[in-house]
Amino acid sequence: MNRKVIRTVCTAAVIVIALYFMPFITVKTTDSTGRTWRVPFGVSFRADENNTLTFSSIRSAYALGKDADNAFHSYEESKCYGRTYYYDADNDVSLVSHEESGILPTRLRYVYEEGNACAGWTLDDEIAWPLGEITEVNWQMTPAEATEKGWITVDGEKALNMPAYNDFSRLMKQGVYSAQRVMLYSGENLQKIIDIQLLESGRFRIVQRTGDQVTEEIYARLSDQEDENGVKEVCVYNGSFKEEVPILLFRIGK
Repeated sequence: MNRKVIRTVCTAAVIVIALYFMPFITVKTTDSTGRTWRVPFGVSFRADENNTLTFSSIRSAYALGKDADNAFHSYEESKCYGRTYYYDADNDVSLVSHEESGILPTRLRYVYEEGNACAGWTLDDEIAWPLGEITEVNWQMTPAEATEKGWITVDGEKALNMPAYNDFSRLMKQGVYSAQRVMLYSGENLQKIIDIQLLESGRFRIVQRTGDQVTEEIYARLSDQEDENGVKEVCVYNGSFKEEVPILLFRIGK
């Protein structure tokens, strides 16, 4: 074997070893649904299950970890609820952490939450979103105008801005004292407005308006169970017991 061949083989070996052990660059890859993610060089998408993306690679866990750090920092960094999140606006998810394990192949996992985890975050425990009076809302407001205001907008059962609902649902489940307005439409026609507020007591203040008629009630709890079709039934309850009869506020799905 002549020196040129030996030199070429040695150079290739050095490059392979360097790529395996050393941090390199980040690139974009596509998952099975067409979503694009910023990831370390040399990984392949494997699965998206239980809010965890799994990739595989022949590179070392150390190298993947360092490059994953850089990938995360390419997204919008926010701190709230005592954690650091990296919001990917294109996919509307908040990356929480990454994990590396195994050898040949090495597994890389991205753990994420749906929506912007820090949306509505405030240091004011009284209320995260100040709302005006429900009676002051223009009843002729279009769905596009309601969506632009950041209110949850639903046409029939279809959410026109599901990320707004996901953000609000997360705040509720984390016990953040907050409020949001829900606009229920049939096509371009407004049918009902619902203001939902989580009070400091842990109870829910529900104000509903249909035309000029306004009602206000306080409920013990709120739930949003998803059915087999991916539609969530948002319900309130007068008590905290399991046998309490749910009171349906609205249904929402993608």
